[in-house]
Amino acid sequence: MVVKGALTAHGCYQCRSAVLKLFTSPLSPASFTRTTTPVTTLSGSVALPLTKRFSSTIRKAESSSDQHASGQHLEDDGIAKNEGEAHVLPEDSSASDVPWYLQVEPPRHVAAVEPPPLPEVPSDSPAVVGSLVEYASEEMGLDDLSLLDLRKLDPPPALGPNLFMLFGTARSERHLNVSAGRLLRWLRYKHRIWADADGFLGPNERKTKLRRKAKRAKLLGTMGTDDTDDGLSTGWICVNLGTIGRGGGESAVVDEGGRAAGFGVVQSGFTIVVQLMTEYRRAEMDLEALWLKALNPPTLEESLPPQAGLRETEKKTDLHPLEKALLSSSPKRQNARNSRAKDSPFGQASFYSTKTDPLRGSPEELSHLLSYDFQQKRRVLDLLRARLNELTPGDSRRTLGETRDGQVSTPFLELFELASKHLPKSKTWEYRLAVQAKARESGHTGSIATLDDVRDLIQEMRLSGLEVTREHYLQLLACIYSSSGADTKEQSQLAVELLRTMHQRGHSILANDVVAKIIEAKLLSGEQGAGSGLELAERLRHLAVQAELPCPDEPTLTRLMTAYAARGHWDAFWDAWRSPPRYLRPRSRALYLHVFRTAAATRDSSLCGVAARQCFPEMLFENPPVRPVGDVRDALLQCVRVADAGAEKHAETIPADSRGAGRMLANREFVRLVRTLKNMG
Repeated sequence: MVVKGALTAHGCYQCRSAVLKLFTSPLSPASFTRTTTPVTTLSGSVALPLTKRFSSTIRKAESSSDQHASGQHLEDDGIAKNEGEAHVLPEDSSASDVPWYLQVEPPRHVAAVEPPPLPEVPSDSPAVVGSLVEYASEEMGLDDLSLLDLRKLDPPPALGPNLFMLFGTARSERHLNVSAGRLLRWLRYKHRIWADADGFLGPNERKTKLRRKAKRAKLLGTMGTDDTDDGLSTGWICVNLGTIGRGGGESAVVDEGGRAAGFGVVQSGFTIVVQLMTEYRRAEMDLEALWLKALNPPTLEESLPPQAGLRETEKKTDLHPLEKALLSSSPKRQNARNSRAKDSPFGQASFYSTKTDPLRGSPEELSHLLSYDFQQKRRVLDLLRARLNELTPGDSRRTLGETRDGQVSTPFLELFELASKHLPKSKTWEYRLAVQAKARESGHTGSIATLDDVRDLIQEMRLSGLEVTREHYLQLLACIYSSSGADTKEQSQLAVELLRTMHQRGHSILANDVVAKIIEAKLLSGEQGAGSGLELAERLRHLAVQAELPCPDEPTLTRLMTAYAARGHWDAFWDAWRSPPRYLRPRSRALYLHVFRTAAATRDSSLCGVAARQCFPEMLFENPPVRPVGDVRDALLQCVRVADAGAEKHAETIPADSRGAGRMLANREFVRLVRTLKNMG
């Protein structure tokens, strides 16, 4: 009974086995070691670990001693069998036997991005040039380093003889000032060079200027913050190390014939200048191109326009270099800046740069370059936007193609998606807006010109808190009212939300540019039928009159007149034409030229007659008068030809003082107008 009670008290199967071994086998130290090997099932296919029961319930005793004896015998057999199987477990256990929290994943090594190589330093350059290039890249963290060797300039520049000029791009204004200060201290302590930094603000001077600016803004309110040239954000610091090794004594200058040609200081030593700029300022100034032009002036053959192969050149210029790079698999051509290296002694180049040109190369090279270089992504996006703004409406429709629904893409859109990949949406927002605005301006009716795309852009602008300009707001309004597949009510609801955001951010919404942009976009959207934009345009036109808005400028009037003429709304066209006299403002030559050409393009005799009859006398009374000469005279004669086809012929053949039937022809209105134009010209 004691043995039975002890066995039943141990609920674990392994523990009962250990207790039985104490009585059935001789004593050994191994008998007191608890076995923790897993027990396999009878089939041997799956090995499951033994689990201990956590229970306070004690098993009931068996009813008969026979059952107890037989059960004990079976347990002994099972123990022996399980022990044998526990020792023959396979050595290779599958990964599924290990719990997920014990599985060790292989180490993941992030692919290291190799820094761009440093610009090549000429072999015969001073040692300080090489150390300066390394310090600018490693310690100062400048990007797009380029080194100009200007020692061949004759006469030497005003900066000094044997000039080396290093260019670098800083990430921000703060980085620019910090890098310049660090460079000055490094030159002073390491090389004993006291350099001059033009445009550099020390920490104390910068704090003083910021404090004064804040005080002035507090006193003047918003009026004191309109000055963009505050002396803080220059974006350009020029560090001049001076001429190192300059000879101080004067000596006689001897010409080739051995005769004295004068006196002066010998041009010895070398000069080093470091140009630190932000990315925007560097692209704006483009100093490298100016110095390279002075270093390698174009020859006569290069300055002349090419005559041969003109048609092939025109065909090649139809495509953007980015599109050529995607469509062609030709190797990268030689850099144009180093193309004259063969002219220099020993074929040595004078320009060394770490900046790669994304306009050249195969599609694979572009994809690899844009996969990690975010600065090149921004540069490519800027180039794409500039290219898109240069295209005509027809070329824009072909360049943008179709996406999503049409599934017809173009090299332009493929490169745009590649450059935008992995960039934050806030960084690509203005570029996507430019594509949307150009698509609607060119009359693109594909799936990229929908109202949902504009709604997404507005939502991103609100959630991200982007600081957008007024031009961006006007582009969004134009995109809203020129979207395909949307009615006027839905467009107006989205436009009201955008105008509310403009008002909350301090922009005036009841202005001529907002009214003109909505009218222009709605009338030029191509919608026909009742309520397709004319009613909205009329309401906005009357609203501008009731609000007593100032006179629109001439570019705004030109766009309004073009939109009204496209829809045949001539009452509004002539009302816009008469806007400057109502405000006692003169009309320029360009506005008269626009109205004459617009009327002549309609080929309507009555409209051309009204334009010639009314506008010709008015142009003579402008202040200053607009003389009918040049292109204005040609546009006016074109209107006369449409209004009276025989006016010019009668003015040439019939004298002004003729009698009878000829007198009636000579006194016709447009015949007299043509004769007046010839007398004035």
